[in-house]
Amino acid sequence: MLLPQREDYAYHSRYCEENIWLLCQRAEFTDSQVMVIAAQADCFPMLNQRAANSAQEPLLWDYHVVLLWQNTNLNYLVDFDTRLEFCTPLEAYIQQSFLAEELINPEYVPLFRVIKAQDYASYFKSDRRHMKTKKGWLAPPPPWPPISETESNLHQFTNMADQRYGKVLSATALLQIYRNP
Repeated sequence: MLLPQREDYAYHSRYCEENIWLLCQRAEFTDSQVMVIAAQADCFPMLNQRAANSAQEPLLWDYHVVLLWQNTNLNYLVDFDTRLEFCTPLEAYIQQSFLAEELINPEYVPLFRVIKAQDYASYFKSDRRHMKTKKGWLAPPPPWPPISETESNLHQFTNMADQRYGKVLSATALLQIYRNP
């Protein structure tokens, strides 16, 4: 079975929400789920991230966006920023990307907002304001136009207390629902 490959899709570092939004426009991913990962605190640790110095060095993200893609009854996480395979089986991704919850202060434990890819593509808006300061860009913007010229509702997706879009799950609940057969 051929899995999607990272190099076949548009990607820009530090703009995971837009990278995944673009994937949602592709026919092969329209029946997928988007996962917005964030914590109650301002950040959470992730392992196996390409921006870290090593696979086992935790990288602190304020949020991260990936795609939950099902193919032949197997659930994969599609993540442009992982050192793991671009398409990694869900359980392996969770196990290798996150620290054990008992090792982390509860407010830094990641939560997973799961929303249909079609809904994410329809409702998510970003004018990239979260990446700009008075001094300029925190990271250079992608070469494609922003999703919105004047609106951003990114905070509604990354604030795990906001129940407007999708369903917020713990890692345990996520695995119970989407565990591979």
